[in-house]
Amino acid sequence: MIQRYLPLQGLDGRWIVRADLFVLARMSYQDAEEDAVVQQLYETLSNAKNNSEKLNTFEAVIEKRQIRQNLRQRWFAGLTVLELVRLAATTGNAPTASQGIRLVAFNQHRLEGRRATGESLEREVRKGFSQYRNTAHLQAAIIVADPSVSDIEISEEYMVAFLARARGLEVFIDNNVAQGDFRWQPWRVPTTINPLFSIKIRRLSTEERAAAGLS
Repeated sequence: MIQRYLPLQGLDGRWIVRADLFVLARMSYQDAEEDAVVQQLYETLSNAKNNSEKLNTFEAVIEKRQIRQNLRQRWFAGLTVLELVRLAATTGNAPTASQGIRLVAFNQHRLEGRRATGESLEREVRKGFSQYRNTAHLQAAIIVADPSVSDIEISEEYMVAFLARARGLEVFIDNNVAQGDFRWQPWRVPTTINPLFSIKIRRLSTEERAAAGLS
């Protein structure tokens, strides 16, 4: 399978204008969306007037409807990746996507309680992960929030740190999850960025192990 990379650098290795905005634009769309649409959003955002603190009406609509759209589904996609990391760290074995999805649904149900059933949440998490699977490593890096989104948008150093963490998660999925019937065609972080693997995690509780189907 041909690997595809986020087009953040030119042939000379220099960053494109506002590479951070391209990353955010790519993350805001589901995997099925055409690349041309993502490119159009990026160009709109990068060409906006940056000398005004307040967004004009059009820019505000773009930000609300695109950059911040489907946050719940994207959150579930990223959480699934982070739960897969916890599963691998706890068991020492390669986890399955289904285990990660069940674990996200279990913990979300504990938060939402009677507002949703465990079964409906599992379907929702599975759908979110399916729709944003190819950017799930990026969504997960945003959830870790080290650095935060606001930092990424104002600092190249922080953007590189974010990409390093996302690449670490990408490599983790390649090495531990992308096997058997698991398929993904991620938007890969350029290989010029060294992966960062360090991440703080909580060990699985007895209840979480049971929810994930572990013995």
